[in-house]
Amino acid sequence: MPASHLSAAVAPAADDRNINSSVPDSGRCHERTAEHLIRLHGSQSSSYFALQPDCRHFLSPGLGLVPYVPVKVLGQRVNVVPTSPLAGAQSMGRLLQAFEQSVPGPSLYVGVDQSLLGPLGELGYDATVMGTEFSVDLTRFSLRGKAMKQLRHARNLDRRCRIEVREQCGDEVNWHKVAGISERWRLGKAVKERELGLLTRPPVFADEWGVRKFYAYVEGELAGYVFFDPWYRHHELAGYCANILRASPEMNRLGVLDHIILQAASQFREEGVPELSLGIAPLHGVRHCPGDRPGLRRLQNILYRYGNRLYAFQPLAYHKSRYRGRETPWFVCARELGSTRLVATLMKGTGLLALP
Repeated sequence: MPASHLSAAVAPAADDRNINSSVPDSGRCHERTAEHLIRLHGSQSSSYFALQPDCRHFLSPGLGLVPYVPVKVLGQRVNVVPTSPLAGAQSMGRLLQAFEQSVPGPSLYVGVDQSLLGPLGELGYDATVMGTEFSVDLTRFSLRGKAMKQLRHARNLDRRCRIEVREQCGDEVNWHKVAGISERWRLGKAVKERELGLLTRPPVFADEWGVRKFYAYVEGELAGYVFFDPWYRHHELAGYCANILRASPEMNRLGVLDHIILQAASQFREEGVPELSLGIAPLHGVRHCPGDRPGLRRLQNILYRYGNRLYAFQPLAYHKSRYRGRETPWFVCARELGSTRLVATLMKGTGLLALP
């Protein structure tokens, strides 16, 4: 079944059997199909990354969906899976087998959580810690105590300037100004000419299902914004992930992004949302785990220590750590790739380096 016909693949009931095609397919899945599977199986805070523009979708009826980005480095294609596949625990092994058998080229799983290590291990994959996700239990989150002084300062930004945070839909937003702030934001980064991918989802300057978008205005002028991606457990909202954070340089120095996050977190808590993820800090907390690759572990630690001109690994981790939340390791899993090619694939796939 060609990918263009996948629009018929969702039925109302919340069950994988509603995907009524009889054969696997690889292409770009219809949005309704992807939404159904994310709501049913998207239990990782990065599950919405399956919808980033470069992702293809391997859909196996009755099993689930594997999002992947083909990345070619030095003539070899690698299928990079940027988040845990969308499948139930009982189906995951069979889905991974079908994906491996159907899609040409070696596969690389990045930014996946502990739940995927068993099924991948049965297929011969090793797992190495590649970073740390920071998340906050909103039912217990508090700004009390000496350690939260910086965040209290950011929360009280409205006492020092006329700032207002609004959650807005697309028809209420000046997208030209939103994109303008994004361009200015990127000019201050090591990679200025393109958006990064794989371990983040590039911004979409339009409405998106399930995504919450909060904007800060200072004296009526747009100063910054944060976009929050949802994740689910069996069709129940499990939390939001702060995926896109952008601000004008002058307001960023004043803590406007933390102010937006804290305002949004307060609203989410009032709504009964249980958790807020701050996303992954790549290469932070890389440590030994059974069966990992010592060489890859050492290389990642070197990049974390000395590669901050390439990407702000340490500042990003420090910013997330100030929320004093839960820290969870995420992994990179490989089988047929040497560590050097693995790193080169990730550098090109994320957009950090323009490799041939």
